[in-house]
Amino acid sequence: MQMKSMVARLRSFSSSFYEDFVLRNYHNLFGRQINERFVILGHARTGSNYLFDGLMSSKSVTGYHEIFADHNRTIGQDFEKVLSQVYRKESKETRLVGFKLFYNHLTEEEWTQFLQHDEFKIIHLTRANRLRTIVSLDIAFKTDEWTRSSHSKGRQLVEKRITLDTTKLIGRLEKIQSQEAFARERFKGRPMFEVVYEELVTIPKVVFQNTGDFLGVNDIDFTKIKIVKQNTEKLEQLIINFDEVFQCLKNSQFADCLND
Repeated sequence: MQMKSMVARLRSFSSSFYEDFVLRNYHNLFGRQINERFVILGHARTGSNYLFDGLMSSKSVTGYHEIFADHNRTIGQDFEKVLSQVYRKESKETRLVGFKLFYNHLTEEEWTQFLQHDEFKIIHLTRANRLRTIVSLDIAFKTDEWTRSSHSKGRQLVEKRITLDTTKLIGRLEKIQSQEAFARERFKGRPMFEVVYEELVTIPKVVFQNTGDFLGVNDIDFTKIKIVKQNTEKLEQLIINFDEVFQCLKNSQFADCLND
C-alpha cells in the first residue's frame, strides 16, 4: 500500500514538474500572448469540474482551476500575483484562457479589483436544486472526496450520509440565492452566459454547444469528460434527518428542492 502511495506521489510530482517548469518555460520562450479570457463563476458543488473538463477538451482553451481558493493562497493576499497566471504566454494553439472562481474566493476589495478587468467573459454556473448543492458540499467535506472519475469506485452510501442542521438550513439556501443574484448584478452589462447544472448533465450536447458559441469555440467534445456524478442517490437516502428537513422546507420558498 505504501509502495502504491509512493508511486502515485512520484507520478504527481513528475506531472507537476513537467507542467510547472518544463512546459511553462517552453511557453514563456516560444508561446504567444492570449487576449481572450473567461471565468466560470459560481458556488461549489454546482458542476464546475464537469463544465471545466468539457471546456478543456477544446484544443484552443487553456484553463486553470480555483487559483484564488484558500487551498492555493491566503484569501485577501497576492491578488495581482495570482491573477497574473492567466496573462502568461500559452501554446500557439491556445486562444482562450480561463479559470474557476467561486463567490467566496475573493474579498470585497478583491472583487472591486477583478471588476476592473472587463476583458473576461463570465460563465455563470448555478444549480436549480440548491438543497442538492448543500448536501453535496457537506458530503464532500465529510468524505474529503471532491471529484470522481468514471474509472474510480464511488463511496458507499453509508459513508456519505449526513445530518443537516435545520436551524441553519434556510439561511444557507438563502445565502446561495442571494450570491447568485448579486453575481448577476455585479456583472450587469458584461458578457455573461448562464449555465444551469441540471441542464448541463441532462442535455450536455446542447449546453456545451451554446457555451462554445458564447466563447467562440467550436471543438468542445463533452464525450471526453471523465468526471461523473458522485451522489446519485435520492435525498432521503443521503440525509439522515430527511423527515426533519422536509418539515423545515415544505412551506418555504425552497419546497421545490424536496422534489428529487
